[in-house]
Amino acid sequence: MKYMIKSLSDKITAIFIFLLLAELAVAMFLAIDCLADYRFYSDGGEAYAVEETLRVKTNPEFENIEYYTTLKLEGRDYSDVYTLYNRERSNIVFAVRSEEGGLILSNLLDNDNFNPDNDAEYKSVKPLNICTESGENAQGTITLYLRKGLPANDSFRLAMTLIKTANIVKYPLLVMLVIFLLAAIIDLGMIMSSIGRRSGDSTDDTPTRFIDRIPFDLMVIIMSAIVAFIVMLMVLTSVADIKKTNLVLWNAVILILSLVFSSVLLLFSITLATRIKYGHVYRNTLVFRIISGIRKKAGKKNDGYFKVPFIGKVIITISIMALLELMVTLFFMFNYRTHENELLSEFKFLYYAIFQVFVTVVLASLFFMMALNLYHLRVSSKKLAHRNFDYTDDTTILFGDFREISNDFEFIRDDMIKAMEEKNKSVQLRNELIANISHDIKTPLTSIINYADIVSSGGCDEEELKNYLGVISHQSEKLNDLLQSLIEVSKISTGQIEANFESLDIGLYLSQVIEEFAPAFDKKGLTADISTPDESVIISCDSSMLWRVFENLLNNIVKYAMPDTRVYFEIGKADSRAVISIKNMSAQKITLSAEELLQRFKRNDKSRSTGGNGLGLSIAKSFTEFQNGTFGIEIDGDLFKSILTFELSE
Repeated sequence: MKYMIKSLSDKITAIFIFLLLAELAVAMFLAIDCLADYRFYSDGGEAYAVEETLRVKTNPEFENIEYYTTLKLEGRDYSDVYTLYNRERSNIVFAVRSEEGGLILSNLLDNDNFNPDNDAEYKSVKPLNICTESGENAQGTITLYLRKGLPANDSFRLAMTLIKTANIVKYPLLVMLVIFLLAAIIDLGMIMSSIGRRSGDSTDDTPTRFIDRIPFDLMVIIMSAIVAFIVMLMVLTSVADIKKTNLVLWNAVILILSLVFSSVLLLFSITLATRIKYGHVYRNTLVFRIISGIRKKAGKKNDGYFKVPFIGKVIITISIMALLELMVTLFFMFNYRTHENELLSEFKFLYYAIFQVFVTVVLASLFFMMALNLYHLRVSSKKLAHRNFDYTDDTTILFGDFREISNDFEFIRDDMIKAMEEKNKSVQLRNELIANISHDIKTPLTSIINYADIVSSGGCDEEELKNYLGVISHQSEKLNDLLQSLIEVSKISTGQIEANFESLDIGLYLSQVIEEFAPAFDKKGLTADISTPDESVIISCDSSMLWRVFENLLNNIVKYAMPDTRVYFEIGKADSRAVISIKNMSAQKITLSAEELLQRFKRNDKSRSTGGNGLGLSIAKSFTEFQNGTFGIEIDGDLFKSILTFELSE
């Protein structure tokens, strides 16, 4: 998600959207709260809402009618009553009567055929104190009706329309509340993902913004205080009857406070995400600084984290729980002892018991999980000790240091498996190495000894002597080549070689190497086919070491290539490197893989009758890599291909 918010404008837009979604969620909650007050979410909620609305709305109407009745009885102007309760403007029909039943004031006209039983859908009667002309008080009544169907477009009609609408949208409001909350959470997650360090940023572990450098525990205290203050204001506005007397004002206050709360939450989330990405949530705290200071004072090395041993964590946890339980017990006892009558009922035993159960459950769960974790580690260590490496360790129930110990067991198991595999492989290679070296040394050495004995016996003519000396010379050169190869392998293994890098035209250089091998190629009927780019390819290498690489490769071609075939040499460029490929057809079926052929003393000719020693490809690969190059081979049927790459020289 972090790639969806990149630019500063995207971040500002995402922040605005989060605040808007949060406010919309709060608005939905306020609307749901209002509907809940009118019991819309219970059976008969709409009827209760109508009844409650009419009760609330008719109270000021009774006061108005009583006021105009007083004006009439006092002989003052009361004509506004007919304007206010005109049949076109109001759905209210009222009648003020004396105790004897005489009509004192009404908005009914003489030609109105209003029948309360048929034309009214609501009736309310309220007593009225009437002052007669003689100055005596008398009892009267105000009867108020609402006309059926509410034909006039007044506040009563609007209220009934709103009630019907509210009954329709009461459940969609719940769905919208959930949608807005989820959208706000997702948007907040996207903002947190896009905030802080990105790949390629500076390795400095210190954020640049001031708020991100405030100690985290101090930041939590400040944010908690602000949130507590906002919640307190919300509670006070709810308790202070603002909601009952002026619902619109209460909603406005709650929306403003919720906007502040959302802003604080957003700010805290952003700085938390930044701290996590910079990896200094724990290090940038006052507690950590104090502990680090104490450790430095004590002369201990500050390794960046205050690592408490497991037993220390257990002791600290139990001590904190015990101290907390002691404080709560003392609080309840003090509250009981300082009460006036010291009744046992004032001890609030239920709260104390709940706390005790909570502590017991926490500690029991903690020790139970510790026991399970220890048993799990015991089983894993026993399998590891008996070299049972086939088990799969399930770390689902492990936590904390137990999980780290299990991970260490996994590393030990993997290392042991790898070490055993390497050991078996090493033993196998050593045995093959000894056998191959013995064979490759013994064969020429035996020939030299045998022919030397024949020559020294003096029982051969001049022609035979010449042939025997030729065999001795050939076998001596073969033995010398083997010893030289062994010396080179030894130098490569111990790192006792040096490279003198220089810029070299690889196309021209390869042509010279092929020219040197032209007689050997002609003798076997091999034809060199060279493909080079139009421009020169200059590489950085050691020329003498590179000569040894090509010499080994071309010697292999002369020994193993199918006679009367072509050998393809191709030079190119790829990914700012020079690429040299050499392809030839093998005279024998290739039975080994490319990986096996690159091992020392490995030869496709298992009878070892072709004169090679199995070190050529290995030495070529080592020399190539020593020059910052790469060496690989590919096998496709009888096609053998060597691929070398080198760094281009400027």
